Amino acid sequence: MVLLQTSLNSDRQNKLISHYQKALVIKYNNPHAHEKLAQIYRNQFQFQQASYHYIKSLQFDPNNHRNYWGLRYSLLPASWGKEKIDDGLLEEGVALLYQTVENQPNFPFARVVLGTLLTLQGKIESAIDSCKAASYQQILLSHPHLVEEHWDFGQQLQPKFIIPGFRKCGTTSFYSYLINHPQVLPAVEKELHFYTPFLKQDINYYLAHFPEISNSKNYITGEATTRYIYSLKIAQQLFALFPKMKFIILLRNPVDRAISSYYQRCRLSYVDYTYKSQFTEVTQNCLNNTIEKIPSLINQWLDWLSDDPLSFLRKKYQKFTDCILLPDLLESLYIYYLKEWMNIFPREQFLIIKSENLFENPSATMKQVYKFMNLQDNYIAKYSNCNPGSYAPIPDNLRHQLVDFFRPYNQQLEEYLGMKFDWE
Repeated sequence: MVLLQTSLNSDRQNKLISHYQKALVIKYNNPHAHEKLAQIYRNQFQFQQASYHYIKSLQFDPNNHRNYWGLRYSLLPASWGKEKIDDGLLEEGVALLYQTVENQPNFPFARVVLGTLLTLQGKIESAIDSCKAASYQQILLSHPHLVEEHWDFGQQLQPKFIIPGFRKCGTTSFYSYLINHPQVLPAVEKELHFYTPFLKQDINYYLAHFPEISNSKNYITGEATTRYIYSLKIAQQLFALFPKMKFIILLRNPVDRAISSYYQRCRLSYVDYTYKSQFTEVTQNCLNNTIEKIPSLINQWLDWLSDDPLSFLRKKYQKFTDCILLPDLLESLYIYYLKEWMNIFPREQFLIIKSENLFENPSATMKQVYKFMNLQDNYIAKYSNCNPGSYAPIPDNLRHQLVDFFRPYNQQLEEYLGMKFDWE
């Protein structure tokens, strides 16, 4: 049944592509049609095609800021593959972004995207300059006094913390709370993904994404790329560069995390399963098959994590189409990833936060974080959910089945960390 639905989903995407291509024949400068094509191609792992249509959409509507994010997150995975990105497309993108940074000086992220394009052209020094300019603009908008008093071109602030995972655990909200602290300065973007696509670049390239200030004793900075936690290779590279790095990791009830992750995959990939809006008896059968396969697949899954990022993504989203929730369940087996990282970094360099504590009592949780980071206490007037999701609850019998599945893994986690989570 799931394979049938996947085929239907593919047919639906092809029909949408045909629809929007016809719309462009009628009106080629239609930014909406280009945006929709970009989204579909991105979900089909055709990242070069996606990048092309994001660029076209922005040419006709440069004020649609969400498409700059779409362009960057098409360019990054496009760079992971073996196929070289078309030179003409890169030139077109660079010209567009130079125009954007000139016309929209209060939009620092445009310089981040420009830096990505320049990197793909091999113009590393120009890319570094663009990222530094993005950081300068960003801090000028948020901390103008700091720029005036302490900005020092060439004096790079090194990251003191990284939030390496897990997805769908509240990381976006948490990072926004943390950089609200007057002593914490943001990176040019929450998720830098430096250790995934740009492993061959010099460390100065990475540091260019953080502020340049001389008053380094009173300020800290860091980033939050939730893909890092799934890679032992990244942990090893981080240890070689920053052996004293501190890590903050949020852990959400794995049942809720897996379901939230599944619905996000549905939303992002135009999945048209019959159980997308509500889990049905079809789901029950698929879930049974999925859970049966997990013990034999754990080692294979962990081996895949050493692949290049694009190969891993293709396997994750395309090879498990007959097993509902399988990648989402595997990513929720926290014990396997934390053990790998804590075999490299000392346990005391990790702060493990129960996501539910952050959701229910953010003030108390942030006090714990400030103490871990040696920061002064800070008052935040409002704690907002920065990335809310909405979906129908699953039936009680399915939830109980997932609770039973995760119970032994959660027990291992509690014993290893010396913490109680009491997830049900």
